[in-house]
Amino acid sequence: MIRALFILEQHLGHRTYAENLRFGFAKQAQIAPQWIEITYYETDGWIERMPLPASVRGALRGRQQARQALRMVDYDVALFNTQAPAALAGSLVYRRPYLLATDITPRQYDAMAALYHHRADRPGLLAELKHRLNMKLFQRAAWVLPWSRWVGEALVREYGVLPDRVKVIPPGIDLTRWRPRTEREPGPLRVLFVGGDFERKGGPVLLAALRHLATPVELHVVTRSPIEPAAAGMYIYRDLSPNSARLIELYQQADIFVFPTQAEAFGIAAVEAIACGAPVIATPVGGLPDIVQDGVNGFLVPQNEPAAVAARLRLLIEHPETRQQMGQAARHHAEQHFDAIRNTAQIAELMAQAVALSAQTGNPRAGKCPSSG
Repeated sequence: MIRALFILEQHLGHRTYAENLRFGFAKQAQIAPQWIEITYYETDGWIERMPLPASVRGALRGRQQARQALRMVDYDVALFNTQAPAALAGSLVYRRPYLLATDITPRQYDAMAALYHHRADRPGLLAELKHRLNMKLFQRAAWVLPWSRWVGEALVREYGVLPDRVKVIPPGIDLTRWRPRTEREPGPLRVLFVGGDFERKGGPVLLAALRHLATPVELHVVTRSPIEPAAAGMYIYRDLSPNSARLIELYQQADIFVFPTQAEAFGIAAVEAIACGAPVIATPVGGLPDIVQDGVNGFLVPQNEPAAVAARLRLLIEHPETRQQMGQAARHHAEQHFDAIRNTAQIAELMAQAVALSAQTGNPRAGKCPSSG
């Protein structure tokens, strides 16, 4: 039995990723997991009372949480869902083999900084030191598990990770719950949009696109943003948690999923849509081209072009047979690439390889067994 330590950030889509990892690893008999949540905050904690900027307090708390886990838990291999807690942990991270999963590299994130309300480091010594630290973390990992080809290529190109230590393994979901509807509720054609940050995820672009349509549709919006219905037939949901029954129901009743995001690392919402058999209209940003096959299970359209979104919506509205074919292709693509049980089995195998080779060589950096090709 392999004792695996999972050190998981809880920000944004990483919370959903963590939930789906728990589901998948519950089916992996050779792995005994221990789960550590990196929240960067502790209610009434002594760090939180320090007279420091919130970002500094958060980093200190994240460092304390990660280092405590690495010290206190007896484990054979660790997995981090981003490089941030691994970096904060310092030299402790190198004591055992570890895997780094990530939906985006630091440099890719900095390139999208304005849309994420993130302040990128200015060019200079500090930025260079951070980049060198991240290079070391990625290069010394037994395996690096990018969620998409977009990230995998950047890890090799910009961080010097050996290609044979990079394994693209996207997030998986529970396909027994996320599945196509058995019956459609009566009513007009339903368009679904899911995005916590309504503006960054392209909500205004979708609203503008709908104004180009002659056919009325129902629009269902899941978001955290403080928006109000812009027209009749628009419904807003702000209190739905990941993998909740009501959220799944909204996906199952959707005829089309629209996700014209401006900046995106991956797009788990689009995975959930194709799993429920909905064709997706999205932008070719981040990992979305791995999810949406243009012309097969949906369409990829240029960013910030409502007319292009409207044209694809019109095609799917006017041709229900195309919508049905794309929905079937969407589900097939989800089954092939985004099954939580299958994807976590791949991670479990890589963990086993890392532990076995580390035991053979005494090197915690070892990740690839000679027999793995």
